[in-house]
Amino acid sequence: MDPVHIVGAGVSGMGAAHYLAQRGIPSIIHEAGTHVGGRAACIRQGEHAFETGGKNFSSGWKRFNTLLNEFGIAEFEDQHPGFHIVLNDQLVALKKSATLKGDLRLAASLGPRGALQFRNFLSFARQNADRLNYTSGLIAEVERQWDHSTIDRHFTQRLTDGPLRLFSIIMGGAEPSELYPSLMMLFASGFGKGSHHAIKGGIGRFHDRLAEGKNIRFGAKVRRIVTCDGRVTALELEDGNRLRSEPASRVISAVPAHVLRQIVDLPAYGRVAIDALRYFPLALVNVVYDAPVFRDGVHSIMFEPGAPLGHCSANRLTAPHHVRFTLSGKAARDILDRPDAELVQIAEDTFSRRLPITANRLAVHVARHPGGICGYAPYFTKVKQDMLRAVATLQGLEIAGDFLEGHTMEGCLTSADLAVQRLLLPAAQTSVAA
Repeated sequence: MDPVHIVGAGVSGMGAAHYLAQRGIPSIIHEAGTHVGGRAACIRQGEHAFETGGKNFSSGWKRFNTLLNEFGIAEFEDQHPGFHIVLNDQLVALKKSATLKGDLRLAASLGPRGALQFRNFLSFARQNADRLNYTSGLIAEVERQWDHSTIDRHFTQRLTDGPLRLFSIIMGGAEPSELYPSLMMLFASGFGKGSHHAIKGGIGRFHDRLAEGKNIRFGAKVRRIVTCDGRVTALELEDGNRLRSEPASRVISAVPAHVLRQIVDLPAYGRVAIDALRYFPLALVNVVYDAPVFRDGVHSIMFEPGAPLGHCSANRLTAPHHVRFTLSGKAARDILDRPDAELVQIAEDTFSRRLPITANRLAVHVARHPGGICGYAPYFTKVKQDMLRAVATLQGLEIAGDFLEGHTMEGCLTSADLAVQRLLLPAAQTSVAA
């Protein structure tokens, strides 16, 4: 049986290979880099594991938890119970498990109107957590009602600059003036889906098991998915300093949408749909210190507008000495191209205005995501439909990625499973017809 060729060894790509293997179908993953995990990688340096993207999961993620059980991964650590947000130049707590009921300090910081708006927003997100996705249809209704304006146009400034900016920054390094309410609602609904944890030892344990037994070709950059007469025929690959062509009749692209746009020719409406997706660059800095940096019940800080540091947290509740600084948002974009050492210093200086750092660095890792983490667009349901419709014009091509079913690892796995199902659907129909 000819293998299915997969572009990218992130969670979506490896997930696609896994779901194909469950059906007895071989695959080849072409990965331009040197490691698996994509933008949610785990880089190991000696005794340290530096997670450079998504690392937490929810007990409500069905596909992810199914794989954890399959892999025998059962040692977890609790995620942070909440955030501290810089509001009115003070750190104000926001607990994930609580609404604004009884939270007088947060309510006072937001003002009566902002407090009511936030309570109503979270209440809707939690009550409809299982239906706020791109398959049930409810998110399309939210899009119709809300996506005519960006987040900042719908809510009070104090709410926008505080809790709602937390969602937009963590969601994809963007400001509330750059994203739309349906995307924020999709993210906030995750707060109502089960309990949240991290894998003990790092997300790399999950990646390693997902990659096990897979045929992954590192350093193989796909320059072009070659098509002829509406069919996939080959991959044009860059291996080192040479270009070569490899026959391929079935391909799953599991790279970001803007990379997909570069490697395959799609109909005009498909190109327009992909171009509607916006990606926001950021840098993620892991630093291990010789003493705790987080303290006094603070585990995670969301910084104010204008700060180059968007968000920062202890890598684990049990590791207040291991800090993940995320340089994101508009102010960060002015400094993202500076040397690693400058980024580390800027992150520490910004953080120290809230919690002074007196410890010494033991290890540092800087991960840059110049292309962004996730792609977002208003009225995304229609955008997604146009992308899938355009891909369907090319027989043997399917797509997966965090821009299709949500930016989480569960969303990546969902998109991978659905891509495999769509890819195999013509064969299944042909078999039934025969």
